[in-house]
Parts: sequence; structure tokens; C-alpha cells
Amino acid sequence: MPRNPRTDTTRVVVTGLGVVSPLGPLPDFWRRLTTGEHGIGPSDDLKTRRGTPATVARVTSWEPKEHVHVPALRRMDRLSRMIVSATRAALTDARLALTTAAADSAGMVVGTAYGNVVETDQFIRRLQARGPGLANALTFPNTVLNAPAGYAAIDRGLRGPNVTVAHGEASGELALATAYDLIRSERADVMLAGAGDELAPLVFDIYDDLGLLSPNDGQHAWSSPFDRYRNGIVLGEGAAMLVLERAEHAAARGVEPYAELRGHTAQRVAATPHDWPATAAADPGDTARQLEHLGWRPGVTDDLVISCANSTKRLDAFETANLTRLLGAAASSATVTSLRGAIGDFGGAGAMSAAAAVLALRTGDLPRLGSLREPDPTCDLRLATLTRAPPAHGFERVLVSATPRGGGCRTLLFQRA
Repeated sequence: MPRNPRTDTTRVVVTGLGVVSPLGPLPDFWRRLTTGEHGIGPSDDLKTRRGTPATVARVTSWEPKEHVHVPALRRMDRLSRMIVSATRAALTDARLALTTAAADSAGMVVGTAYGNVVETDQFIRRLQARGPGLANALTFPNTVLNAPAGYAAIDRGLRGPNVTVAHGEASGELALATAYDLIRSERADVMLAGAGDELAPLVFDIYDDLGLLSPNDGQHAWSSPFDRYRNGIVLGEGAAMLVLERAEHAAARGVEPYAELRGHTAQRVAATPHDWPATAAADPGDTARQLEHLGWRPGVTDDLVISCANSTKRLDAFETANLTRLLGAAASSATVTSLRGAIGDFGGAGAMSAAAAVLALRTGDLPRLGSLREPDPTCDLRLATLTRAPPAHGFERVLVSATPRGGGCRTLLFQRA
């Protein structure tokens, strides 16, 4: 029988990480975040409406052949390759070799906003132009949203729950929340959880047509959340996977966890289906009470918040107001940062925020807002500038905040193990 989450004492810990990112793999990913670097640059194969090279955050320092066997590599789409690579790296980092029996209680949850857009677009175009008889049947399995989760589970022999979630820009956070619930309800002992998305010309063109991309003010292209002069989104890509385990399962293996995932909350905020909320909830009391129940203590200076602020006026303003109300007394003391200035914005970016959260708890260091030039004067949050030092004794808790378009906000709370 599933356990009652209000009374259950099962603890869920993070024991492994795998990252395929614009900053490179681990440890480069973390080193560059803490020193304020970014992975953003021009792209010759993507052009804006003005005919200029696009500014994006592409995956670097990644060779799929190092992670995926050649026969399988030929069948996989690029997003699936990134998810499989991150999954393999996470399991290696966790020192977890699954026996045949253990594989039955090991599963996977993958989040993605759009899935394999590049091959899906090519498949549909060819289908329309040449008819079904000349469409590539080998490509069709890659067009379904759960292809990356299927490939990764087959590659690693995972026979437990296999779930794919799509919740826009909160897809990564929802994947981790779902995996947490599956472990707490005794459906699995181990879950691989994370998310990914790829840079696709179709998605880029849509964002460009909507005027959401930087620079939407005619100035230079950049991504700087919470900056006074921020001017739009820089799209990114990548994948991150985390190994979640029951604490007892990890202890039996003699593995020291990165951190504990204390739980998650959901918050409904009024918004149109295709835009971020304009104003924060007047009373986030229920979410604040849920966080306190999970172990969040407002007013503590050694806490960190990793926001989803993405360098747009609307979402950054919402995150500022929402976090100020949600954190209460801690709003001026907890350090707030965002990874979108370093890795760009994409649906699975929240999984990288979660990876950064557990690394901050393990190392005591701080992912910084490296592109921040002048903080927005309306933002009263304690921002992670380049000169901001982490607490002398490290962080106790890290809150990961996600606000997708449509207003279905999610938060994850990690705590030092």
C-alpha cells in the first residue's frame, strides 16, 4: 500500500548527478557556475528575423559516442542521446550497478517541454511532401515524447516505473517531484529523474516571431536575470539527471548522499495559458506553510534560492514579487540566484537548477549571476552577485523555484544530508 506522505518517515536522497550542458559536463559545469561564467554565444546555423546569427547556449564538450554504443546511436535522436549520456553519468557518479533483481525497483522520470522537435519536424515535412510511403519509418519512434525515457531505460536495463512529464518550463521540477512521490509510495527504491530539451530551429523561430528573444529592445543580445537592463530570453539546451534513492537503500550501499530532497509544493497563480503570471499571489500562505512543514525556516541566512528568472521583464518581476511574499522574513537574508544567465532558458533547465542545488549543499559554494551588471531597483532580493560570498559554514537548505507559462508554479526543497 502507498504510504501516507503526511506521516511517512521515508527520506529521499540524491546520490548521483549527470549533466550535459552549455557549460560542459561535471566538474566544469559547477566550476563555471561558481565563477560566474556562461555558455552563451553566436550560432551560425540559426538566424534571427533580422538575418543576424542567433545568440544561444549550445551544449559543448560532449561527444555522444563516448556514452552511447554506435548501433543504438544511429537510431537515437539528439535529445535521447543527451538524456542517455546524463543517465549513464549519474549512475556512474552514484556508483550504482543494478543487478537484475534490483532493476525491477529502479525506474525513470524524464521531463521535457517539447521533446525531439528537430526530427519530428523533418518527419512531418517529408510525410507531407512525399506521402506516407516514403516517410522514414525508423524515425517515427523518435517523434513520441517518451522516446528519451524509453531509450535510457533500455540502455541501463531499468524495469521499474517509466514516466515522461511535460509541464513547460517546470518540466524538470515536475520530473523530480514525480520521482520523489514514486519512492515515497514504495513504487521504487531508486529513480533516475531529470529533464532535457534541444535547440530546434522551429522553436527558435517561434520565440523570435513572438519577440521574446534577446535583444527585444534593439541593444546587444545577452541573458541577465534580475538585471535592470535585461532584454529577453536566450534559448539554451541540455539535459541533467539525478539519482534519487531511499536513504536506507543508499546507506546500505555505503554511499554518502549529495543532499536530501525534502519534498515539493505546488502553487496556482492566475495566468493566461501562454504567458507568465503578471502579478504574484496576494497570499502564498498555503505554499509557505507547506514549505515550513518540509523544513524551510524563514529568516535563516544560510539558505539559497535558485529561481527560474529568465531575463524577461515579466517573469523576473513575478519571481521577485512571488519570492518576496513566499519567503517572508527570509526574503532579505536568503541568497537568490538563477542559472538562465549561464545556460539559457529551456523546458528542462529546472533539472540543472536541481543539480546546482545539491552541489551547493555538498560544496558550500554559490552559483553566481555572472552577467548581472546593475540589479533591478525594484528587486529587494539578496542576489548572488560575483562579490557575494557563500555562508562560512555552507548552505543548509536550497529552494528551487519554477514558474511555467500558465501559472502552475512548483518548488523543490533540498536539505544538507
